[in-house]
Amino acid sequence: MRRSLLGLAAAGLVLAGCSPIPSGAIEAEAYECRPGTEGCESIQPVGPGGELEVDMGNFFFEWIDAIAVTGEIEVVAHNVSTDYHNIEFFGAAEGSSFMGGTDGDAVAGSMGNETAEGTVLLFPGEWTVICNVPGHREAGMETTITIYATEEEAQEALEEFGPAGPSEEDMVG
Repeated sequence: MRRSLLGLAAAGLVLAGCSPIPSGAIEAEAYECRPGTEGCESIQPVGPGGELEVDMGNFFFEWIDAIAVTGEIEVVAHNVSTDYHNIEFFGAAEGSSFMGGTDGDAVAGSMGNETAEGTVLLFPGEWTVICNVPGHREAGMETTITIYATEEEAQEALEEFGPAGPSEEDMVG
């Protein structure tokens, strides 16, 4: 009890010695960079990247090669059905070259029995992937994929799970 009272007293002294926040700082607007200003570029994933390959059809995604490291990742999506499908990575970094993406999402689509290709910029972590054709996500065209921070992590995942990466059961359990 005595230590916590001393800690509170010390914190009070420190706060009392701080100068108040200037009134202009409270009302200041966020700084916006002019395009091309050095140091103001959007943050991009840094790493060797890799390749992802997936089959998509009525109404599924099946990863053929799902092990990739952060960075610029080439995606090959084979549409194995006769209907149009696409693949969308939620929150991909600005500069991804898939067509049709908005607000940082990356999308590539193809008609039946064709292949879509593009580049997606992804940071390490788990990413949600869907087909955004109305009703397709609800019918089962949603999956996740893990992007690894290092080549060592990717190699460990390859050895543990194989080229298709971890299944949903592996991620849950």
